Amino acid sequence: MSVFIRIPDKVAGIMAKLSQEGFQAYLVGGSIRDALLNIPCEDHDLATNAKPEEIKRIFPRSRAVGQAFAVMLVDGLEVATFRLDGAYSDNRHPDSITYAETIEEDLARRDFTINAMAYDGKRLIDPYGGEADLKDKTIRFVGNARDRIREDALRALRACRFAAKIDGKLENKTLEAIKNNRHLLKNISSERKQQELSKMLLGERPDLALSLIEECGLLEYLLPAMTLSVGCLQPPHHCEDCWTHALETLKSAKKPDLALRLACLLHDVAKPSCRSSAGKGKYTFYLHDQKGESLVREILTDLRYSNEIIEKVAEYTKYHMRPLLYGCLMKDPALQRLMGELKHISIRDLLRFMLCDVRGNRMNKGKGFAFTLEITRPVMRRLRRIEKERRVLKLSDLVISGDDLKKEFALTASPLIGEILRHLYETALRKKPGWANRENLLKEAGNYLAKKEKE
Repeated sequence: MSVFIRIPDKVAGIMAKLSQEGFQAYLVGGSIRDALLNIPCEDHDLATNAKPEEIKRIFPRSRAVGQAFAVMLVDGLEVATFRLDGAYSDNRHPDSITYAETIEEDLARRDFTINAMAYDGKRLIDPYGGEADLKDKTIRFVGNARDRIREDALRALRACRFAAKIDGKLENKTLEAIKNNRHLLKNISSERKQQELSKMLLGERPDLALSLIEECGLLEYLLPAMTLSVGCLQPPHHCEDCWTHALETLKSAKKPDLALRLACLLHDVAKPSCRSSAGKGKYTFYLHDQKGESLVREILTDLRYSNEIIEKVAEYTKYHMRPLLYGCLMKDPALQRLMGELKHISIRDLLRFMLCDVRGNRMNKGKGFAFTLEITRPVMRRLRRIEKERRVLKLSDLVISGDDLKKEFALTASPLIGEILRHLYETALRKKPGWANRENLLKEAGNYLAKKEKE
């Protein structure tokens, strides 16, 4: 089939060099899929009938990066030898590989038709109808669907991710194979599941990917704690269940930030376990933010996320119920304290997340940009004013330290030092801008000590 796909100069140069040496060379995989979708792609892979040792001879600086799978790295690009895979006894890796003779044989081992195409610079090799499936927005396994999913159970998650990527659907036999073999996901490592989840969340339609995950019965193997959210109703403040709210909140997060999107998905994970009837079909969810913080840490730790990501998502969850929106019911001292308490996210990060949470409530569906301005302008004005006035936000913002107190009042190290500093911090929160200078702080410390002595 004759199509034109622009190949970057560096990639074309490697293909040309292999061809000059008498070997075949093809662009394969995701770069073709993305090119046909008019999506920019930075990752280009090549397949060739040259053996690894022949690739090394042609490109002396190349090195093996997947020796067991005949993959060489040439100037930053993966160049793989045509191969056939043996049995997959661990539902992850082939027990053995053998070299293939043709590109068609190599394509036969790949997962989905949209990933089983090759391009030689002039001609598209598409033995399984990948281009047609792209046009139809369909994800279909190559060959026997049952065999493909049993070779690598992670393909169940990948199928949902790719369906979301093309805003499409799963072909019937593919869907059936995934549902019937979903239990095999228990054999997949937490690290690999985490990588797939992260790719889903950073895609254009993470809500669609996760919706398919639930539809296929995969949620219990990816995020088991979230299964309780499905069907967990939450009137009177929401007209959707907890799971739908999580997806709607996730859909509202336009910024491709992993911690933010994880928080959108998981922030209400403790609601089902905290739900209590309030009578007349209404419910309360007291302390779900506090319990959620702990549960989020467990979930993300099990998935082997980094400490940085865990701390950010936990902080989003812990503080997401603070009355920061709708005119900001927090008085200045409380707002300053919140700004000072945040260690891993900023107050603007929290505000951005809260907006996603508000938009994720279907009762607010249809409210436009003016609604966003209406509920954020008051708090943004106050934040800018507090920052401009350089208010004290946390104890370390005080211009005096424990050493200053010891020197000024001839004190020795004791819990009293910390007690005085905490008193000064609380006092500074309530005072007018500019009050917390050295002179006023030392004077207040003296008054506090005098009061203590009288007690």
